[in-house]
Amino acid sequence: MGFGSAAIFARIGMAKFNPLPATLISTVASLIPLMIVTFLFAFDDFKALPVLAYLFFLGHGALTFVGGRMQNLLSIKFIGASRSGPFVGSAALFSALFATTLMGEQLGFLIGIGTFLVVAGLASSTGDLLGHQWRIDKRSFLGYTFGLGAAACYGGSNLAAKALSLEYGSPLLVAGMGVLFGSLLLGLCSSKQALLGIASDRRGVIFLTLSGWAAAVAVVSLYYAFSMADVVVIAPIAAINPLITILLAQIFLRRLEKVTFAVFFGALLAVIGVGLVIIGGS
Repeated sequence: MGFGSAAIFARIGMAKFNPLPATLISTVASLIPLMIVTFLFAFDDFKALPVLAYLFFLGHGALTFVGGRMQNLLSIKFIGASRSGPFVGSAALFSALFATTLMGEQLGFLIGIGTFLVVAGLASSTGDLLGHQWRIDKRSFLGYTFGLGAAACYGGSNLAAKALSLEYGSPLLVAGMGVLFGSLLLGLCSSKQALLGIASDRRGVIFLTLSGWAAAVAVVSLYYAFSMADVVVIAPIAAINPLITILLAQIFLRRLEKVTFAVFFGALLAVIGVGLVIIGGS
């Protein structure tokens, strides 16, 4: 629910924003409540952090927010939240792939069926763009590419979050520190643009803030889930967020986006596919 609603709020908020400053605003919106909660409930873990941990958190923040969230918002900007959702939702497939190649986890026969359904779902979600427009529509191609790029970054971030939570004891701390370093990195690139945007589009800032809050809730919930079970078990549950995005888009964004049967059917196939990938690895 958190990731799906964050995409809708971001879509509305970016009407007059470029993706980079929009990413910074939404990330800072995530940072404030996360750091407050982290200091309230995980301060002892924070004090015990070794110096090397900050380097790991820096990398995790870059992967999650500069690589993941920024590409996610770029994809939404180019092709809309409902079309972007299935591509970003394939992060579960990347999580399974990385877990197999980097962590030595074994995947069963159903991985083949699941992979086929994911590919079929992503293809279906593009609707008529798979025809001639796919080859000439640069904007759509960039949107799908950024969506897959975000999925790959989120897939790697999931494994990193699991490892950091096991090493340093608190999923809440991992979420808070990741957002902190992500905000610092994004601020180096787009703080001036973000300040100008805040002054000129207050309505957009409100929706980007709501997007950041929804994403913060989703990230903390996801990291706590990773601390309780394997990444390859939790990832498909998080992958249902494209369905939430499409449902909310149909309710709130009818003037901005057209949710066709092909988009909905593709999202459903993608979710079923990543679920089968995980079942095959259990």
